Amino acid sequence: MKKLFKEPFFHFIIIGIALFFLYGLVNKGTDTKNTIIINDFDLDNITSSFEMQWKRDPTEQELQSIINQNIKQEIFYQEALKMNLDHNDEIIKRRLSQKMQFLSNDIAALSEPTDEVLKTYYKENFEKYLTPTTYSLYQITFSPDKRKDNYKDAIETLKQFPEASFEEMQPWGDKLPFSYYFEEANANELGLQLGSKFRDALETQEINNWTGPVPSGFGFHLVYITNKTPPQLPGYEKVKNEVIRNYEYDNQNETNELIYQELKKQYDIQFDIKSKDFDPKYVEYLENEFNN
Repeated sequence: MKKLFKEPFFHFIIIGIALFFLYGLVNKGTDTKNTIIINDFDLDNITSSFEMQWKRDPTEQELQSIINQNIKQEIFYQEALKMNLDHNDEIIKRRLSQKMQFLSNDIAALSEPTDEVLKTYYKENFEKYLTPTTYSLYQITFSPDKRKDNYKDAIETLKQFPEASFEEMQPWGDKLPFSYYFEEANANELGLQLGSKFRDALETQEINNWTGPVPSGFGFHLVYITNKTPPQLPGYEKVKNEVIRNYEYDNQNETNELIYQELKKQYDIQFDIKSKDFDPKYVEYLENEFNN
């Protein structure tokens, strides 16, 4: 959130937020907070909806998240009503809440980021743009469908032929519908073909040696990595369009959250929970959590 305040167009956001308080400035005769009450009926509806969807009770963390979303929706709904966004519109609360969020999205888009801002974002988030590791490797597979103990067979083969040539090693594996040799295949491609376990295990394997066994969804593998190219950072211009998309997405989320937190300060969130199913201490915790 802090970096948002450093952006050169932050004043546009401030102007935008001021729109949300226009009604309050016109009607400043009252200084009392609005009140939102979450009662047993609300919680029953929340938990019932969760149970219907997930076939289980929500955890405390999940319940807190759902309550927060409902409070956020109610705040945006009431602010939308104040701004008369429901005029000649029969759409329900959720739609009105979405309208408020659309307005905050517009605020986030008031000014396009400069190239300097984008380059700074690119440097601060470089890990998003790193290319995956690429490998050139040979592999043979020991399938559980064709062997009594495929792991043991892989171990014994490696012990027996630690320095075998590629041609000598190939016949000891089982025939499966993928390549014996992969050339400059990136880690993501290997993950799609052989699974994430195989892809992740390659990170710790030595190069220019037969190593393993390496697990996959097809069994166990012995691999010989001839070349490994670590992740590379493409030049800014090559990924500029992706940087713009990511920046706009992150900036929109930060702006939406900023607006929500400012609006939330105008509300007193109360929990009128009498059900024995909820620990009073947890209810007290929720009140403190949502009013801070």
